Amino acid sequence: MWKIKYKLFQSHSLLYIICLYTIIIFPSKTIVTAAEFTINLKSYSYEELDSANQFFMSDKSSFPFFGFGVREWDLGAFGDRDSSSLWKLLYTIEYSEGRVNYTSNGTGTMVKDYYRGRLETYLSKEIYVNKKRARPYIGLGYRQLFDNSANQVTSTGAIGYNRISQYYFLPLGMIWYINDSWSLKSQYNYLLQGKQTSYVKDAIPATYNVNPVNTQSIGGGLDFTLNKKLTSNWYYYGFIRHWDLGASDAVSCSASSNCVEPKNSTNEIGVGISFTF
Repeated sequence: MWKIKYKLFQSHSLLYIICLYTIIIFPSKTIVTAAEFTINLKSYSYEELDSANQFFMSDKSSFPFFGFGVREWDLGAFGDRDSSSLWKLLYTIEYSEGRVNYTSNGTGTMVKDYYRGRLETYLSKEIYVNKKRARPYIGLGYRQLFDNSANQVTSTGAIGYNRISQYYFLPLGMIWYINDSWSLKSQYNYLLQGKQTSYVKDAIPATYNVNPVNTQSIGGGLDFTLNKKLTSNWYYYGFIRHWDLGASDAVSCSASSNCVEPKNSTNEIGVGISFTF
């Protein structure tokens, strides 16, 4: 099973599938009338633990990250059974960025920039639970984060380097239409693969002979969003997102050492508004 997953992601096949889903989704709707455009602010926290489960390092937002995106969660059909289809393709596209404070137990502190993107597509079906409308769904997801630490030095003189973090996952969840104004999107993210590329050779070529690509196969996440309808075109929402990933494989990165991506967790808490035209 793991060998099949490794070959699938080594060829980036899942990313191509996600892009294909998006190409199918957008022409199937009039985006201006069906999609919601979102703007949000959020706190961001990332922490790594060493092999003894002790604090290793953390990145925490200095100020709230700013994000924006497009989503279609069938929220426009609140209270209108006739306007909602039994089966629907839904999606979430989001970009955010902000500054984080880096702190470690050995290499000091510094401030750096984070850039993050997320793409999820879902196949959903309308059902009723205790006479309340709901949409269970399953989909495909891709999350990428760019840690821009190159050309920087920490408070102890350690050299920073760029890092790209990629998650490929299966979102499984339910959208609960509580009443004509409130809805809750609850989601579990089953990790298919995490891929961490550390550009240490580019930053410290005298020490490292390669930019290692580490693979993580154990982990998952939770994602909850509570939506409140304000008018026929405006909503506001709050969300909590959490990821937990296990340590990666060990990859040779110099003549005498291996590089490992430690066990880590990510937490996001935020609020936003959305609107349609």
